[in-house]
Amino acid sequence: MAATLDHFIYAGRDLDAMSARFEQMTGVAPGRGGRHPGMGTHNALASLGSDVYFELLAVDPTQQDKLEGTMGAHIDALASPRLFAYMLKGQDLSQQQKVLAGYGISADLFDASRTTPDGRTLKWRLLVPHDNPLGDFVPKFIDWLDTPHPSTTSSPGCMYKSFEIGHPESARLGGLLAALGASIPVETSDRAHFRLRIGSPKGNVSFVS
Repeated sequence: MAATLDHFIYAGRDLDAMSARFEQMTGVAPGRGGRHPGMGTHNALASLGSDVYFELLAVDPTQQDKLEGTMGAHIDALASPRLFAYMLKGQDLSQQQKVLAGYGISADLFDASRTTPDGRTLKWRLLVPHDNPLGDFVPKFIDWLDTPHPSTTSSPGCMYKSFEIGHPESARLGGLLAALGASIPVETSDRAHFRLRIGSPKGNVSFVS
């Protein structure tokens, strides 16, 4: 049961500011993805080729008065924009949910959607772990169902290079990732962090949380 990378989430309050910063760093302007009804967020996307993409996820101003208990509220509490999470591809999400439960991690399995700027509704399924000692370093899973993968429809020009995780409990996290079928390097570090490297028209760019 292999679980490969699907996308990376860079989160913050202001989507316009994050998009401008990404374009300044890479030379690629992320394309607007749309709004996530009931989740308090909207996004912009850039393809990283090879079935992987980069998502800039921000608080949706049109849902500002309904943020309580949503992903938008979680992002609104961030001190500054940062590499926030990573998503893995999955088709049997109920099985991945059982693996997480075996490690004492409960996770919600639910349907989600977003409305594109041209009015279309895209749908998928998510498996999102609850709060746990390993935090956002536990992967989230996505099944795109019949929706075209965003790496094929998002702004082109960048390319995925590498992704590593540093964590004080590297053995524990590495064991969980292996059980989930994910081949992601985990190194021992005093400070938990992500490190993503991508290629771009302006050269290689690194994002470190």
